Amino acid sequence: METFRALLAVDAREFSRHRDVQLPELNTEIWRIVEDACERGGIGPVFAAAPFRQDTGDGLLAILPLEAMAALADSFPRHLQNVLDESAPDLRTREMRLRLRAALHVGLVDDRRPRSPGVSTAVVDVCRLLDARPLRDALTTSDPDVTYTAFLYSAEVFANYVRGGRTGLRESQFAEVGAKVKQFDRPAYLYVPKPSRRPDPGDSPGDGPGEPAPTRPGAGPVVENVRNRSKNSQVFMGNMTGGSIEMNGRS
Repeated sequence: METFRALLAVDAREFSRHRDVQLPELNTEIWRIVEDACERGGIGPVFAAAPFRQDTGDGLLAILPLEAMAALADSFPRHLQNVLDESAPDLRTREMRLRLRAALHVGLVDDRRPRSPGVSTAVVDVCRLLDARPLRDALTTSDPDVTYTAFLYSAEVFANYVRGGRTGLRESQFAEVGAKVKQFDRPAYLYVPKPSRRPDPGDSPGDGPGEPAPTRPGAGPVVENVRNRSKNSQVFMGNMTGGSIEMNGRS
């Protein structure tokens, strides 16, 4: 029987950049961190007893009682940010990083169907929200040593729990964005518990402090926007890849 449920979807940024032997350990860490954040938010037992919890390898999908949504929408994002922050130093010593994007939605789900539990439009929708460009960009454009998670709330969650006053969050903490993935095209609301901006390229290579600069197969590091400002030599602008210079201007 279909019932309104709270839906949580979580995915790790750049999970596949890790070595193969690290992936099972990182997967375990994702579950530990989410469970810890739920425990701190007062819904640990509810999360543990959820009839539908699916491991997606680089994340998870959970269908919880509707009563859990108030905590999921209010304190859970903050707790998730804090647990990830606390876990980061130990992960770095093991040459791993973990940043999570998450989506929240409510909808009709039959999570007790014997043969195909959790199959519904609401589940598809929360997965589309998780894959939306604004949510991905929220982590890409932020400091990886400050912002560890970003959330996208469906319009239904935002209207009923944030605008409806069922959380301690204010509407001004959200940015309305367009979530367009395949045929899914709806407004959604972006929330970053601890916002930041990504360091300038000159401050840190790659995806932030401690992360290697991306490389091309068979080439050296990519150095973008190379400029020579000397008055006594050629002035050039372009990109240097593996020691060669691709010219965008005249010498």
